[in-house]
Amino acid sequence: MTDDISQSGQAYRQLEEEIVTLRLKPGEAVTEAALTQRLGLGRTPIREAIQRLSWEGLLTIRPRLGVMVAEINPSDFVKVIETRHALERLVAGSAARLASRAERNALEACAGNMREAASVPDVEEFLRLDKAFDEIVALAACNPFAAKALSPLQAHSRRFWYRYYGEADLNPAAWNHLEVMQAIASGDEQAAMEKAENLLFYLRRQATALTSGTQ
Repeated sequence: MTDDISQSGQAYRQLEEEIVTLRLKPGEAVTEAALTQRLGLGRTPIREAIQRLSWEGLLTIRPRLGVMVAEINPSDFVKVIETRHALERLVAGSAARLASRAERNALEACAGNMREAASVPDVEEFLRLDKAFDEIVALAACNPFAAKALSPLQAHSRRFWYRYYGEADLNPAAWNHLEVMQAIASGDEQAAMEKAENLLFYLRRQATALTSGTQ
C-alpha cells in the first residue's frame, strides 16, 4: 500500500510538472497507456494522478473521448491570483507562527537553492523549488483546508508564469519568493503576511498586464 501511495504521489508530481512546463501542451490529448509509458509508472498511479489533476483543472476528462490537457486562457490568471490572495496571507502568517525548526531550516535551504537556480538561470529547477516551498509552507501552517484549496491555484500560477514570463522574469520572481521565505523562517508573522501580499501584488501586476496586452 505504501508503494502504491508513493507511486501515486510521484505520478502526480511528474504529470503536474509536465503540464506546468508545457511539455504536455495545452489542448493535447493523452491516454493512460501513453502516460504510463512516458513516466515509467503503473496504470493505477497514473489513473489516480489523472483524477487528481482533473479535479485541479489541469486535465479535462471527456467521457468516451479521453483526457486532454487544459487550455490556457490568459484572462484566468487574474482570477487565480485574486483567489490566492487571502489564502496566501493566512498560510504565510500561520507558517511563521507555527513552523518547526526543521521546517524553518528547510525553507532557508530552499531559499538558497532558489537563489542559485535564478542565477544560472534554470527556470524549471526554479519551479520545482517553488513547488517545494509551497509544500513546506503548507505543512508548517497546520491548515490542511487552506493547503488543499491553494495547491491547484499555485500550480495554475506556475503554468501561467512559465508560459508568459519564464526566464525573462526569473530574478524578480525569485526575489519576491525569497522575501516570503525569509520572513517565515525568522518567525515574523506580520512580515510574512506582508511579504506574501507583496508576492501576490507582483503576480497580479503580471496577470493584469497579460490581459491588457501590455506584458
